[in-house]
Amino acid sequence: MKRTLYIQLDTQKCKACWKCIESCSNNVISKINLLWHKHARIKNDDQCTGCLKCVKACDSGALTKI
Repeated sequence: MKRTLYIQLDTQKCKACWKCIESCSNNVISKINLLWHKHARIKNDDQCTGCLKCVKACDSGALTKI
């Protein structure tokens, strides 16, 4: 599980819908988009401000508040 000070990401629950990436204006979340391996990833954890927009956008429960 990868995390910032405010959120954590469980990549096994991620459905690769990319709603979290669209909702994040700070470019904290990116994607792994290979044919056999797709999920969100936390790229810039130090840029997370704790707005929780990504958590609200995540329907699969992969992103949660810490």
